Amino acid sequence: GDERLWASDLPSVDEWGEHQQSKALDGLVGRLLKTKGKDLAEDKTFSLLFALLQGWPRLEESTKPRIADLLVDTSRRLLVEVNNINKATTKQKDRPAQEWRTVAQVLVFFLAWTAERLLSAAETANLAPRRGKARGRGNGQAQDEAANAEAQEARRTSERLICAVLGELCYLLGKGSLPWLWLGDPVAWQAAAQSISSSGFLILDNVEALKHRESRHFSLRCIAEPLLQEGHQKSTLLVATVSKLMYALRGSEAGAAFVADALLLAHTTPLPRLFLVELPGHCNAGELSSQGAFQRSIAHFLVAVSERLPHIVLANIAVLLPLLDVDCYPLRSAIVESMGALLAAEGRKLPSGAHCDVQAANAEDAPAQDEEVAPQEQELQEVPKRSNAPVAYFSIAPATKKDLLETLLTRSLDKSVWVRYRTLQTLTTLATKSRTGALPREAWSRVLEVATRRMQDSASMSRKASMQLTRALIEFHPYGPALQGSGDERVKAKKLLDEVQVRLRQLQNEEAEEAEQTLADQAAAREEGGEAQPKRRRMKNKTVTDESVAMDIANALQEEDQCDDPEAERERKRAALFRMRDCYVQRLHFVELIDSAESRLRALLASRTNTDVSEAIHVVVELRLKGVPAATRAFDQVLGLVWSRHAPIKDAAVDAFNKMHLDGHDAASAVESLLEMYAQGFSGGTWTYTHLASVQELIQLSAERSFLDVKKVLPQLLLAIEGPHGLMALRALTAIATAAPKEVAAQLFQLSLLLGPKGTALGTTVVEVLERLQLTCELLKCVFTKHKGPLPAESRRHLWMLLQHTICSLVEAFARETVPSVWFSCAQAAMDLTFEIALCPEADDPMQQAPEKLWEQILCRMMMTVNGNRGFALGNGSEDEECAEEMGDQWEQVNASRLGCIVFVAGHLAIQTLIYLEALQSALKRKRMADEDARMEQQREAKKLKQQAQPKKKGKKGAAAPAQEEEDDAGAEVSMGMAGQEEREAEAFAEVAEYGLLFGASSLLDRAKPLIFACLLDSKLKREPLLRRLGAITLCKYMTVSKKFCEANLQLLFSILFPKDKDAPVLPDEETADTIRSGNSLHDICLRQSLLVAVGDLLFRHPNAVEPWTNKLYATLGQTQTKEDDREANDLRLTALLVLTHLVLNDMMKPRAVLLVRALWLTACTHEPTARVARILFQELSKRSTNVIYNLLPEMIARIPEHESSAGRVEGGAEARVQFVMQFVDKEKHIEGLVEKLAIRLEQAANTCGGKAEQGQATQATQGEASQTQGTPTKSPMRRRSKGPEESAEKRFAKATVSALSHAIGGMNYTDRCILRLHDVVVVRKAIHTALSFHEVSRECILSIVEKCRKAKAGPKAGDGGAPVEEVPAAAAAGEAPAGGGGGSKGISGAAAGALDAIEAVVVGLAKGKEDEADQVTAAAGEAAKVAKPKGKAAAKRAASVEVIDDNPGFEEAPAKAKGKGKGRGRGAAGKAAPAKGKKRRAVGADDDEDADEDYEP
Repeated sequence: GDERLWASDLPSVDEWGEHQQSKALDGLVGRLLKTKGKDLAEDKTFSLLFALLQGWPRLEESTKPRIADLLVDTSRRLLVEVNNINKATTKQKDRPAQEWRTVAQVLVFFLAWTAERLLSAAETANLAPRRGKARGRGNGQAQDEAANAEAQEARRTSERLICAVLGELCYLLGKGSLPWLWLGDPVAWQAAAQSISSSGFLILDNVEALKHRESRHFSLRCIAEPLLQEGHQKSTLLVATVSKLMYALRGSEAGAAFVADALLLAHTTPLPRLFLVELPGHCNAGELSSQGAFQRSIAHFLVAVSERLPHIVLANIAVLLPLLDVDCYPLRSAIVESMGALLAAEGRKLPSGAHCDVQAANAEDAPAQDEEVAPQEQELQEVPKRSNAPVAYFSIAPATKKDLLETLLTRSLDKSVWVRYRTLQTLTTLATKSRTGALPREAWSRVLEVATRRMQDSASMSRKASMQLTRALIEFHPYGPALQGSGDERVKAKKLLDEVQVRLRQLQNEEAEEAEQTLADQAAAREEGGEAQPKRRRMKNKTVTDESVAMDIANALQEEDQCDDPEAERERKRAALFRMRDCYVQRLHFVELIDSAESRLRALLASRTNTDVSEAIHVVVELRLKGVPAATRAFDQVLGLVWSRHAPIKDAAVDAFNKMHLDGHDAASAVESLLEMYAQGFSGGTWTYTHLASVQELIQLSAERSFLDVKKVLPQLLLAIEGPHGLMALRALTAIATAAPKEVAAQLFQLSLLLGPKGTALGTTVVEVLERLQLTCELLKCVFTKHKGPLPAESRRHLWMLLQHTICSLVEAFARETVPSVWFSCAQAAMDLTFEIALCPEADDPMQQAPEKLWEQILCRMMMTVNGNRGFALGNGSEDEECAEEMGDQWEQVNASRLGCIVFVAGHLAIQTLIYLEALQSALKRKRMADEDARMEQQREAKKLKQQAQPKKKGKKGAAAPAQEEEDDAGAEVSMGMAGQEEREAEAFAEVAEYGLLFGASSLLDRAKPLIFACLLDSKLKREPLLRRLGAITLCKYMTVSKKFCEANLQLLFSILFPKDKDAPVLPDEETADTIRSGNSLHDICLRQSLLVAVGDLLFRHPNAVEPWTNKLYATLGQTQTKEDDREANDLRLTALLVLTHLVLNDMMKPRAVLLVRALWLTACTHEPTARVARILFQELSKRSTNVIYNLLPEMIARIPEHESSAGRVEGGAEARVQFVMQFVDKEKHIEGLVEKLAIRLEQAANTCGGKAEQGQATQATQGEASQTQGTPTKSPMRRRSKGPEESAEKRFAKATVSALSHAIGGMNYTDRCILRLHDVVVVRKAIHTALSFHEVSRECILSIVEKCRKAKAGPKAGDGGAPVEEVPAAAAAGEAPAGGGGGSKGISGAAAGALDAIEAVVVGLAKGKEDEADQVTAAAGEAAKVAKPKGKAAAKRAASVEVIDDNPGFEEAPAKAKGKGKGRGRGAAGKAAPAKGKKRRAVGADDDEDADEDYEP
C-alpha cells in the first residue's frame, strides 16, 4: 500500500472558537507525550496540524505560539529517541529507524510551513499602519503607550518563535544521531534538505526579521547545514542554492551581505566557487543597464565576499577580472574595491577549515594581523571544527600581488570618474595598512606618481581622492622618519650609494682573498700530508659618528645575524647592502616626485573648488610635518587662505595652523613655535605684510576657538618681549588682543614696566625703541577698540602713559640730526591711537579730548625747530607754488628726513582730522536719534496716561479729530525741525572739512602747503626720494580731504604718476638709482605704486572729479615697456589691477567694458600674480546677480582685437581669451540673448571688412544696447570709417573682430531654445550671411555648434561607465561643471534637429557661393522640422514655445485675439488687434527655470 500521509477529513478549525482550539491542542499534546512524538506521523494528528496551519490567519493569537512550541518540543524529543536507537544493537535499529525517519520528514514539513507562516505574519504586522491618536491628550498618550508596549511584546514573541523554528529545522539534519538516521533513505534526505534550505531564504521577504541577529543566523544555518552534510549527493541542492542566492541578489539591497554570509558558512563546500563562476553570466551590460538595484547589490556582494573569503576570491580571480570590461561603473568599482580587500587581507586568519595555497608554515610565522575579526563574522565562522585542523593565514604570492597592483593602478585611468575615485580610495586604504605591508615598498613611488598625476583630473572627486592618497603616502611612507627634500636627499643618497658600492667591492675582494688562501692552505696540507682547518673570523663594529653615511650602513649590517661561517655571513651582508641600495634609490625617487608635485599643490590651493583647496592644505601640512622644504612656499600660500570667504577653506587653514604650531604643545613650546615661525619668515625674506596680517588673523582665530590658552600664553609672551624675538612677541600679543582684549588689558601694567619710561625691553638704539613703541601702539589700539565696554581706570592710566611715552620718544628722535625711517610708522600708530581715545566718553584729560590741538602743537614745534624758531613765511592758497619756489633755498639747508617728518605729520593729521569729524557727526546723529526715540516714547506714555484719565464722552462722530490733528501737526513740526537740524549739521561738518582744514586763515595745515609743493616742484628737493614720495602721498591726502584742492591739483598728480618720458628706454640697474636720485619719477616704482593706490581712494571720495582721468588709469594695465619681463613694469601693472579690482568688487566704481577687456588680456599674461588677480576679477563678477559680464560681453568681444597690441606677451591669442570669458555665460536666456546681439555685431564687422558699411552707420549694435553705451565714446576700429592708408589697418582689425565674435558664438552651450534662436538668425532672417559667405572662421564656428549639438543628441546610456543615471546627481553635487550644453542625456527635440540641418545647409551653400540652392535646402529642412512631432511633455512644451517666437524680433505684428470670453485685462471685438508692445517676444514657458534644460555630463 501507499505509505504516504494524506490530509483527509480535515477538521473545520475556522469555525472553532478559542476554547475548542485549545482543547484540540491539549489532546494533541497528550498523544505526542504518550508516544514521545511518534504520533505526529499518524493520520489524525497529521490532519489536525495540517488544518491548523492551513487556517493560520484565522486562528486565535494564543493558539499560534502553542503550535510552534509543540513542533519544537517534538523535534527535541525526536532527537533523544534517535540517539537511543542509534545506541542499540544492529537488529533493533532497522524498523524503528524507518518509523522515526517518517516522523522526521513530517516534522520538517510542518516546521518549514510554520516558519513560512510566522515570517509572513511578521511581515504583515510590520506593514500594518498605525492607528491615529485619540483626541484626549491624557487618554491618547496612555493608549499609545499601551499599544506600543503590546506591539513590542508581540514582536519579541514572534522573533523568539522564528528563531526556535528555524533552529530546530537546521538541527534536524546534522545534530546528534540524525545524520545516521538520514543515511538510510537518500531520497528522503534530498526532500528534507531542499525544504530546510528553502526555509532559510524565507527571511529575505521580511526586512525587519533580516535585521534580527539570531533570526538571520539560523536562516543562514538552514542554508548551509544541508550542504555541510557528508555522504549525500548534493549536486541538485547546489544548483538550487546557487539559483536562490542569485535571486536574493536581485531582491533587496540587504541581500548582498546575506549571500556573502551564506557563502562564508558554506566555504568548505563547492558553493562559493560555483556561485562566483555563475555570477559573470548575469553581469552583461544589457541586463545591468535596466536594473540599478541589481548593480548595487552585486557591487556590495563582491566587496563583502572579498572581505570574508579572500582565499576563495583570489582562487577565482580569473573569473572576476573580465568584469572590468563590462560597461557598468558600479561593477568595475566593486572589482577595484575587491582587489583592494584582497591586498589588505594578507596576514589575516582564515575561517576554520579553510586553507590557502601560499600561506605561513605555522601561526608563529604568520604576519601580524592588522585588525580584529568582527564579532558577527566570528559568530558566522562557528562551524564544526576539528581538533587537528591547523590555523591558516591568508597570503598572496609575490607575482600575483604584483599583477593585482598593476591592474589596480591601470584602473586609475578608467573612463568613469567613480571608478577612478574608488581606485584612489582603495590605494589610500592600502597605504594606511603599513603594518601588514599591503603596499610593497617598491610600489610606493609608482603609486605616488599616479596620485600626483590625478591631481589634474577633470573631476573634483578624483582630485580630492588623489590628494588624500598623497597625504597617506607621505604620512605612512616606509623610507625613514623624515624627508629632507631633493637637495639634501640627493647628496646623502649619492654618498650612501657610493659607500654601498665600496662595501660590495670589499666583500668581493674578501671572498677572492679567502678563496686564494683556502687554495694555498689546501696545497700546503697536501704537501705536509695533513688537513687544513678553516679559520674563524669575527666581525668588529666600527666606531663612527651618527651623521656619517657609514653609520647607517653599519647599523643595517649589524641587524643581520652574525655566524661563524664567513661565506654565509658575506651573503647576508651582500643581501643587506642590496636592500639598502634599492631602498635609497626608491626613497630618492619618492622625494623627487614630492618636489615635482609642489607646483600642482600650489595651483590647487588657488582652485575654485572648495574640496581641492581643503585637501591641498592637508597635504601641505603633512609635508611640513615631515620636514620637506618644498612645502615652505606652499605653506606660506596656505596662510593667506585664512581670508577666504568660504567657511570650509578658512576652517582648514586655521586647523592647519593649529596642527603645525599649537596642537600638542604646552604654553611655552607654543610660544616658542610661533616666534620661530616669525623668525623664519623674516630671515627667509619671503614674507610680506600680507603674510604678517594672515598670521595675526590665524592667531586671533586660534584664540577665539580655544586652540590657544590665552591665560597661559600671555605670561610667556611678556617674557619673550625682553628676548631677541621681542618684536615677534608684540605682534603675537596684538593678534591675541583682538580675540581676548580683556585678558590683555589686565596685563597693561606689566607691559608698562617693560616698554614704558625706563622700561627693560625698549632696546638700546633709537630704531629698536621706535619699532617696539610702534607695535605697542598697535597693541593698545586693538585693546582699546575691541574691549567691550569702557576700560578699567587703571588700564586707561597705563595706556595713556604708554602713549605719552611714545609721543615723547618721537619728539626726541625728531630732535636728532637724522631721523630713522621707522619714525613715520611709529608716528602714524601714535596719532591713530590718540584720535581713537578722543572718541571715548571716558576721556577726561584736555589733551585726550582734543587730539587735533595736540598734534597741531607738535607740528608747529617741528616747523619752528626746522626754521630756527622763526616759523615759515607763507602766502595764501593761490601763491603756494610760487612760495614753494622762493623758499626752496631755505629748505635745502635742512635735513631731508626732518622735512619729511613735517610733511608726513601734516598729511596724516589732515586725514585723521577728517575721520574724526565724520565720527563726531555720526556720534551726534546717534545721540539725536536716541533723544528722539526717548522723547517719542515719553509722548506715547503721556498720551496713554491722558487717555486713561480722561473719561469717554458721547458725541458726534469725528468730534475729537481736531485735537488729534493738532497733536499730529505738533509731532510733524518737531520731526521736520530735527531733519532740518541734521541737514544743518551735515552742511557745517562739510564746510569745515572742505574749507576749514586746508583753507582756513588760522589753519596750520594750510601753512604746510608750500613745503608739500616744494617737495614735488623744487628741482633740489625732489632729488631726494624720501621727500618726493612723502610730498606726493601728502598731496593725495590733502586731495582726499577737500574736493576743491583735489580739482585744483589733479593735473599735478597725474603728471607725477604718468610723466612725459613714459616711452624712454629702460635703464640698466646701475643707472636706475642715479635716475631716481635726479628726480625722475618714471623709475620710482614705489612712488607710482603708492600714487595708484591713492588715485583709487580719490575715485571713491571724489568720483566726478577724477572720472575724466580714468582712461590714463586704464592705460596702466597695458604693456608700455620695451622689456616685457621687466619686474618694475609688472609690479606697477599689478598694483593698478589690484586697485581697480578692489574698487569694482566693492561697488566703489562701475565696471566699464574697456577695463574688462584689458583685464581679460591680463588673464593670460606671463606674470602669474597679475593673471591670478585678473581671473579672480572675472570669477567674482560672474557671481553677481547684476549679470555684469553678460551685459558688457558684446562690447568686450568686439573690442578684444583693439587692445591686443597693448597686452604684451600672453599665452594664447584672442580666441583663447574669448573661450575664457564665454565660460561665465551658462544661463539659457543669456545665451539666447547673446546670439542675437553677437550676430548683429558680427554682420557689422563683416560689412566693414568687405566695404559694405555705410558712412553714417550707427555705433550701437542694437536698440537694447543704446542705453548701455550711451555717453561712452567707442573707439573700436570696426566702427570707424577712414580713408587713405588707414583703410587696410581698419580692415585688419575688422577681420580680427569677425574672428572674435565668431568664436564667441561658437563657444556657448546650446539648448533647444538656443538652437532655434540661432536658426532664426542664420536661416530665417539671414542676419549673418555676409560673415558666412566671406569668412571661413565664421562657417567653422557655426558648423562646430551643429556638430557639438548632434553629438549630445543620443546622450549617455543608462548604466554606461561614463555617465550612468545614478552618477549625474552626485557629480553635480561634487561641483563638476557640465562638459557640454544642449540636451545632455535627454538629447535634442525634433524641431531642434531640423533647425540644425537647416543651419548646416545654409552654411554649406554659402560656402559654395550658391545662395539659391541654400535657400531651397533651408526651406525643405524647415518643413521637416515642422512635421517632426515632439516626444514627451517637455518636448511638447518646447515646441509650443517655438511656435510663438517671431521671426523679426522688435517688429512683430499685434496678435489677433480669440473670439469669445476670456480672462484678461479686457475683451475686444473679434478681428481687432491690440497694439504692439515694442520688442517684447514672450514665449510660452520662457519664465521657467533657467537651468531646467541643462544636463550634466561628466
